[in-house]
Amino acid sequence: MGKQDRDVRMSLQTLRVLEAFLEDPAGELAGADVQKLGHLASGTLYPILLRLESAGWLLSRWEEVDPTSVGRPRRRLYRLTPTGQRRASEVFATFSRGVLA
Repeated sequence: MGKQDRDVRMSLQTLRVLEAFLEDPAGELAGADVQKLGHLASGTLYPILLRLESAGWLLSRWEEVDPTSVGRPRRRLYRLTPTGQRRASEVFATFSRGVLA
């Protein structure tokens, strides 16, 4: 399935997710990290992460750890793509200009 640079519906919750990633644009965050930073319920968060990944704004991968050695399940890690970083920055720039796209 090819990733595309598609528009994403911007809700307050989507903005919170993007804001969490823009704190460290090159870093990776687990869903639980995004949930805490954005103060979102998991039922709201994970559909947004999937939508952003489908649009080509995020990439994800499974953490490479042995669950028994760390005492917890593996986490799915997400990071902004270059496209996602550019598009998220553009979205927030519209607020500084006082214009909503």
